[in-house]
Amino acid sequence: MSESGWNTIDSDAGVFSELVEKIQIQDVEINELYSIDSDSLRQLDPVHGVIFLFKYGKIDRQYAQDGNKPLDGVYDQDYQEKSIFFANQTIQNACATQAVLNVLLNKSDEVVLGDELSNFKSFVTGFDSEMIGEAMSNSDLIRSVHNSFSAPSSFADDDKPKPPQDYDDKNDGLFHFIGYLLKDNHIYELDGLKSYPIKHVECNSQEEFYEKLPGVIHNRISKYGDELRFSLLAITNNKLEQAKKENDYDAINTQMMKRETWKNENELRRHDYMGLIVALLKNISKDLDDEEWKKLLDSARSKGQLSLLQQFAKAQGLNL
Repeated sequence: MSESGWNTIDSDAGVFSELVEKIQIQDVEINELYSIDSDSLRQLDPVHGVIFLFKYGKIDRQYAQDGNKPLDGVYDQDYQEKSIFFANQTIQNACATQAVLNVLLNKSDEVVLGDELSNFKSFVTGFDSEMIGEAMSNSDLIRSVHNSFSAPSSFADDDKPKPPQDYDDKNDGLFHFIGYLLKDNHIYELDGLKSYPIKHVECNSQEEFYEKLPGVIHNRISKYGDELRFSLLAITNNKLEQAKKENDYDAINTQMMKRETWKNENELRRHDYMGLIVALLKNISKDLDDEEWKKLLDSARSKGQLSLLQQFAKAQGLNL
């Protein structure tokens, strides 16, 4: 694991909830939305914003190459005059964390950011979006908390091949995170790969936000044709603390069970299973002849596991 780099982390409500807590943001958690509709948003009220995950595909590249235009909505080049915080994404693996922070750093009137992030926001005020993105990616606190949700890697992947230029929607390309929130009486889209915040429909209340946001997201989804790989996370208040204030014991029990599940899953994410995998591969391969080994490789190749087997074979002195 690189001390200075950013590792890939899972798109998971439990990961992001613990992440914002460790970054010292108070009374915030992240919840999965299984349906993009107004009722689902209302059930999680208050919702500070949502994080939309999608596969960055052909249409995104087309718009990026055509002046980096937004797929929908319009750029707001005067966003700084409206006190809108916006950071460009300068590190690929940081996009999830930066999407969450892009939303929450616009909600300092609703959430307590903590000393570290409050000082960070004050420091970068007046910077352009690229400089803010660089500053965020160089934050030791944010980077170390982000990286704490991935297991240490037993293999270096510096020579990992990049996707070809013609990588299209039929392939498993990169996934990207963007944020939506209510700000300055409009729904804004904050995409770290875009030049400015993107203004969508006018929106004058939280209830109107719940009513209009699903339409904005459905418009975005409609541009991807048959693509089905989308995910939506709601940034909300801490539902356990809310249940305690309301003396709702059933809700308290439910929330405690949810958080226990999050805790256990996050602990598993931090564990390095490479030793176990190598032991299993050794056991599998010890009685295989060359032809059987080739069949195993062919099967692994079709399942996207070739890289791991190549590294194992290299360690064992096998010639692929």
